[in-house]
Amino acid sequence: MSKPGPWEILKSEIVFHNKWVTIQKDAVKLPNGVLIDDYYLNVRPEVVIALPITKEGKAIMVRQYKHGGKEIFLEFPGGVFDAANETPAEGALREMREETGYYSDEMVYLGKVFDDPTKDTNCIHFFLAKNAFRKFDPEPDITENIEIIEVPFNDIPELIKTNKMQVCGAIAIYSMAAMHLRK
Repeated sequence: MSKPGPWEILKSEIVFHNKWVTIQKDAVKLPNGVLIDDYYLNVRPEVVIALPITKEGKAIMVRQYKHGGKEIFLEFPGGVFDAANETPAEGALREMREETGYYSDEMVYLGKVFDDPTKDTNCIHFFLAKNAFRKFDPEPDITENIEIIEVPFNDIPELIKTNKMQVCGAIAIYSMAAMHLRK
């Protein structure tokens, strides 16, 4: 086996685009010389997720329907941010405000992850919002019908264990926040 290396992009074109999705078709050459002329990517903007935690130790979570999964999911506030017009931290604060009305002066960057780097182009930035408090009225997007839930932070492992929390990003940010808070 050879060492991993980047693929050479021989040709790239957008084959479909609207406000919801962009599909890119690449012709690529792998490090081992193999040519693939139809490798499809979901071109997606970067995402932010915030885990707001109150000074009382309650995590602020959201329950909402997600059409891709056809279920109501328990997760943390987050969404797409415009990297040209706001920083990831600004995007996380905006998403937190829009979805929950909560705010924090103590945003801790936990890092970034890739949800599906095989076929998706975006990354997800994680923020722990310490000492979060309700400051605004929520202003969810037109596609969002959100229930705001306060959950003791220490109860979240049981939600994961019992499959009541199923979203990868929510589980990952909880894990990173828990490691940060244990320091």
